[in-house]
Amino acid sequence: MTIAKTLRHLVVLMLVGVALCSCDSATVGTGRQKAGGAPYELIAVVDKPQWESPLQDTLRSIFGSPVAYVNQYEPRLDLMRVIPSAFEGFIKVHRNVLYLKVDPSQPLSNVGQKDLYADGQLILMVTAPSTEELTAFLHQNRAEVLKAFEDAERDRAIKMNRKYKEGVVVDKIKDMFGGMTIDIPRGYTMRGTSGDSLLVTSFEYPVATQGLAVYTYPYSGKSDFELENLIAQRNNFMKNIPGPSGKSYMTTVEEYIPEVTYKRINGRFWAEMRGFWDLEGGDFMGGPMVSWSTLDTNTNQVVTIDCYVFSPKHGQRDLLRGLEALIYSVKFPKAE
Repeated sequence: MTIAKTLRHLVVLMLVGVALCSCDSATVGTGRQKAGGAPYELIAVVDKPQWESPLQDTLRSIFGSPVAYVNQYEPRLDLMRVIPSAFEGFIKVHRNVLYLKVDPSQPLSNVGQKDLYADGQLILMVTAPSTEELTAFLHQNRAEVLKAFEDAERDRAIKMNRKYKEGVVVDKIKDMFGGMTIDIPRGYTMRGTSGDSLLVTSFEYPVATQGLAVYTYPYSGKSDFELENLIAQRNNFMKNIPGPSGKSYMTTVEEYIPEVTYKRINGRFWAEMRGFWDLEGGDFMGGPMVSWSTLDTNTNQVVTIDCYVFSPKHGQRDLLRGLEALIYSVKFPKAE
């Protein structure tokens, strides 16, 4: 079956590790209700004197740093601030909390806590004897602090995807690609296949789309994972995804050169390529994309999981990150 569906209106918590200097062990609380708040929201509990100091600029520079490879500025996390006396009620059970305290009688310390007041909650509490030391600590450990909260959001998504799978799509991927499984969540719809080497599925919103394509091709050597070849293969397969008129097709934007990095996810080697896509042939659509490619040694095939977002009126960060979480659920048959 060839892909006949056109692109339309596109619109978990486990702390992997708070790798901070002199970090105390995490504490598991007894949360009973589900943590609240929107994904990628962060509550900073900061008293007025500290907020009206350079600490505020440090916090904004950490969490307001831009998400890479989206079409407009979006912060890594949406930062909100409350004073300690307001840390109660629905705020106290927020999913992400950074609690900052200055106490001259206490040494510098930080503790990562999960599920303290609600299930699925992450609280990072940092105490310092002065505002200057508190600010310096956050500045020096900005990457680790940011990663802790972003990983927590990703793990929440992984947990939800595992619990609520779209069985039809999951089974089709397993049948087509040698037993490989991905925890595709409910709401994704099959958009079509091309031969036995390409499958496309998407989650359609009123004004946005989260799209995912899986494709495979014979492995010919390590050069398959070089940027030039990854782009060529992507364009070869994604041209099967037509635009609204049926005359255009998806391609990779090369004016803004995609970036490839290499990493291990759950012990498996992946080539991760980030960039932008658009349509060639007359229609005007586009957005961010990220793809992961690996070698399935059972079949000696390169397997690519390609994710793309179209959201011209609203943000792209959450949609793209939702797709990115899917790569962490990929499993191949154990015979490998």
